[in-house]
Amino acid sequence: MNAESIAKKQLPALDADNGKLCRRTQILIVIVATMLHGIFLSKAKPLQSANDRSRWCTVWSLIDRGTFQIDEIRQHPGWDTIDLVLVNGHFYSTKPSLLTCLVAGITWCVQHVTGWNLLDQTQSVTFVVLLVTNLFPFVISLFAWIAILERVSESIWTRLFALTAAAFATLLTPFLMTLNNHTVAAASTMVALYALIRILKASPNHTANWPFVLCGLATAWTAANELPAACFGVGVFALTFRTSAKKTLCLFLPAAAIPVVALVTTNYLATGSWKPFYADFGTEKYRFVYEGVPSYWSHPHGIDRNLDDPLTYFMHCTVGHHGLFSLTPLALLAIAGWLISFRVRDRALRLLLWLGAVTSAVVLAFYLTRTANYNYGGVSCALRWALWLTPFWLLAIVPVLDVCRNSIVMRGISGLLVAVSIFSAWQPIDNPWSQPWLFQWLEARGWIDYSDEIPELSKPLWTWFSTLPESTSEEPAWVEFSVAQPAVAPRFIRLTARPDSTAPAGERVEIEVRETTGDGPPDRIRTLQIERAQFNEGAPPADFLNWSDPNVTSARQQADLSFVRGLPRKVPYRLRAVRYLKTSVRREAFQCQHVAAHVAYSVNENDQPLHYRCESWLTDDLPFGVAQVVFHIVNPENNSVQWHEQWTVRDCWPKPQPYKKP
Repeated sequence: MNAESIAKKQLPALDADNGKLCRRTQILIVIVATMLHGIFLSKAKPLQSANDRSRWCTVWSLIDRGTFQIDEIRQHPGWDTIDLVLVNGHFYSTKPSLLTCLVAGITWCVQHVTGWNLLDQTQSVTFVVLLVTNLFPFVISLFAWIAILERVSESIWTRLFALTAAAFATLLTPFLMTLNNHTVAAASTMVALYALIRILKASPNHTANWPFVLCGLATAWTAANELPAACFGVGVFALTFRTSAKKTLCLFLPAAAIPVVALVTTNYLATGSWKPFYADFGTEKYRFVYEGVPSYWSHPHGIDRNLDDPLTYFMHCTVGHHGLFSLTPLALLAIAGWLISFRVRDRALRLLLWLGAVTSAVVLAFYLTRTANYNYGGVSCALRWALWLTPFWLLAIVPVLDVCRNSIVMRGISGLLVAVSIFSAWQPIDNPWSQPWLFQWLEARGWIDYSDEIPELSKPLWTWFSTLPESTSEEPAWVEFSVAQPAVAPRFIRLTARPDSTAPAGERVEIEVRETTGDGPPDRIRTLQIERAQFNEGAPPADFLNWSDPNVTSARQQADLSFVRGLPRKVPYRLRAVRYLKTSVRREAFQCQHVAAHVAYSVNENDQPLHYRCESWLTDDLPFGVAQVVFHIVNPENNSVQWHEQWTVRDCWPKPQPYKKP
């Protein structure tokens, strides 16, 4: 009796009517899943994250410039990315090059057929490309899953439930909306499992050739997109070799060599080495300073700071904010499936269950040893590096569903688990590059906190400028800003500081504020007298402003107070973050303290208060200690901007010191 007849004896065939109904329902599920994912994909915003922008930058550069360097495209608004390296003065994506080259080829075809281009019709081009690279493989994987279920499941209930879970209840769903390697790898894993189960269930003397070719190709393609999948490749090789050494060596290995050779070749073309750039994580290629701006990975923020210890990391990977079981509790059935795998009669299924359990354990252990990568996949709605394991977890629920198919209670529990999993899968459908709903829930209650620690300012700050420059009457210090305001002609504001001749030397500073439009004469000149000691101590404007004119009006005093505060009322400025700002004053960026203050204020007592906000970029490298100021007035009723103005430094004296690399 051959293996095929044994399998048929173990799994009773469905009668014709039930089998036809099951197949029709399965096709309907696939159609609905394809349509839903396609609709959301058509609405998905392109270039959502630094991760996918990094890949798209290389795609554009390959097509339009014939190079892997992304120097040019990253300067285009909305295209810059933190996932890059600096090598010999040029920027490159950190992403493996094989998938990117394939996507570039597809994009080239789309552009030549449609007449679109990636830069001008970004959403249209990316939609069509993602249909080919994401949705099509996903649909293929669903059909492969149907074929697997026909060979390992014992009931209609199991087949339909497992297919529904694969179509709607995995965290692959949100990532189908963006360019990534995880959905591609998951699809090829499913195809590899289908080919492998065909090999294991066939008679050793009557095994077809094509499953070995398909299995080798799909397994190696998975490993080319997910480095830890190499252990999966080793396991598959062992199983196929045990079945037929000759076909494994003559068919499986040559097919597997195709993606491997392609990966090494494209890596060499991109990097000059067989290693991808991400293998250099933590080196000077990642941690660089370019034109005064350090790379993101020199000082990562938030969850990327990798502060969790291994035990905490393991907890959050399993039952915590990125947990496999907390976000997709359907995986609990997979654990049960692995536990009862020794009782599974079907030898092929039993071997695949063990392969899935061992592979999942090895992958989890691999990432637990990489302390530099304790960031759960960064800002991501899932534990991204585990997504390609999804087919193994789906396969592991099959024996549990078969055992419990006649239990109403277990069906209810299974339904509840899949419902929560569906919610986790579809809640971030608009943007997979966001934290999971559980992460947001825990963070809102203060149970987790990955936010950056923001230090306090060295002194209280009540003004949009932070220092008073030292200067003399013969050589005054000054700074000039270009003023940008919507629908208004360009203006310039110059602040000039001189010693006040009416006060003892050094005690008081006279600041002339000169406003001009274009090259014309000054539109307005304002003179402020500031007590240096009080300002330096962090006193409010009312304490350091001096009005020597005995005829000064209250309106003039209020106008001066509002000008130096940047706001209609006294409010302290708070430090938000450290930012790097490029200006025309110096090629290198200025390292700035980004500060902000806001207040609700109404001119008339009966009027609706408006929200006033002032943001300033402070640096000690410029006179008055400021590089840029932005003013906003917003109506809170409809969130409409009533007024917006931005001042950016364009010239100054003394000139800023040359940039010194830290």
